[in-house]
Amino acid sequence: MKKLIGIVVFLLLSYSNFAQGVYDDFIYNRQAVTERKVIAWPYLREADVMYAKRVVRIIDTREKANQPMTWPKNPLSVILYNAVRDGKLVPYESDSLNTQMSIEKFLSLGTDTEYFDVPIDPNDPTFTVTDTVVNAMIPELRIFKFRVVEDWIFDKKHSQMFVRIVSISPQYNVRLGGVDLGEQDLCVFKYHSKDGLDLRHFLVNYEVFNRQNDAARLTYDDWFEQRLFTSYITKEANQQDMYIKDYAEFRDNGVATLLEGERIKNELFEKEHDLWEY
Repeated sequence: MKKLIGIVVFLLLSYSNFAQGVYDDFIYNRQAVTERKVIAWPYLREADVMYAKRVVRIIDTREKANQPMTWPKNPLSVILYNAVRDGKLVPYESDSLNTQMSIEKFLSLGTDTEYFDVPIDPNDPTFTVTDTVVNAMIPELRIFKFRVVEDWIFDKKHSQMFVRIVSISPQYNVRLGGVDLGEQDLCVFKYHSKDGLDLRHFLVNYEVFNRQNDAARLTYDDWFEQRLFTSYITKEANQQDMYIKDYAEFRDNGVATLLEGERIKNELFEKEHDLWEY
């Protein structure tokens, strides 16, 4: 009996060590991500801002270049959802970033109630009762897009055009009764702030998959700051505060909407280029 107990204990310890080896699949202690700190943006005076343009773009994680954001070990959608649920990130109601969203409201978004007619009389299938099934929010299955608000700024002091992200909003598929109704913002996250209670200071310690080198640890802060993603523009600052798709000439014409976004993107490039002409 003692021998049998000893064999069982040995097998359990062996399995435990094997399981740890599966999840800790590197032979050295990795600290490059967990100990990383945010590099502050350079100070910018209002008097040095010669040109500024606010644009809104969409990052679709289903595009090949953006698939590292859905890395099963660290998908961005799950990281953000769990962070809000656990009180580590502050969600906001809108782009104004002045009204915080309650945790109760946040957790209620994305849940879907489906209604089914269940027959209770096998001899009369028309005699039914209505039953409900509540589908919980599954971020990795419902969040595929991220809406990014950013400012393009030309600093005349350093003769440099650069971009600063203002906010990031995960978008989820709205469902009602099992029917998809389109996409809307789950919430809005402040990307950078002086107090450190923002998305950038949080994501600096979360790793994103690096296709080129497993030893070169990339974080989501690197991903956004180095602009390693692909995206398309959906809005530029305008007096009507409208998205491109809301204009009459682009309504119900997705191709024309994308082409207009590419025109805006090219216009930003030419603006920087033209500022160097004399």
